[in-house]
Amino acid sequence: MCNLYTLDPNLIDLVEEFQRFLGLHLATPAGELSNTPWAKTVYPGYQGMFARPMDLADPGGALEPVVGRWGLVPFFHKGEPKAWKSATNNARSEDMHEKASFRDAVKSRRAIIPVTAICEWTGPKGSKTKHLITRAGGGTLFLAGLWSRHKWEGEETLSYTMVMQATAEGDDMFAFHNRQPVFLDRDGAQTWLDTSADYRPLLMGPPGGALVADPPEPVAA
Repeated sequence: MCNLYTLDPNLIDLVEEFQRFLGLHLATPAGELSNTPWAKTVYPGYQGMFARPMDLADPGGALEPVVGRWGLVPFFHKGEPKAWKSATNNARSEDMHEKASFRDAVKSRRAIIPVTAICEWTGPKGSKTKHLITRAGGGTLFLAGLWSRHKWEGEETLSYTMVMQATAEGDDMFAFHNRQPVFLDRDGAQTWLDTSADYRPLLMGPPGGALVADPPEPVAA
């Protein structure tokens, strides 16, 4: 599962990246968000950035950037967000539609998570090597996500989770982990955001060579 990733570009650069790779318009709101108030190195519980449709009825329309907690806090949680202790920064693609924490979001609140690098570790316990998984040729990666709105005692918290799937032999990430995010290309992003569409065809790794790792080879345990 993924417990660390990075996001380097500022909002203006991300607008260009969303258009370049996905053909989607990322709106640029005035005010606080324009100052990039999200973490560039993101661990569970940190404030990260995700994009969601401005109009849920128009998934191919403009997206809005949102800053929220990485680790979905479901709407039904009774208490402060920090009191939510379940590990919900990842959602398993094979059962997220059944899990109470995620099933409502699968139906109606899908998002795209921009990422510069996914971090994975290999090697013996106590001496792990960190690998940065990035887009071959450079640029932002776009991952399938879900988001939630939680309210408690007048305070609203936005949060999100990263959808994860199994790796298969031949996938670029297969040597580094048995799970990987759902990577979105131009067509995949449109399908993922359309809650009336069947997302299951998206559950496969990107074409071989689409990702590169640094260091490039896993270290034996």
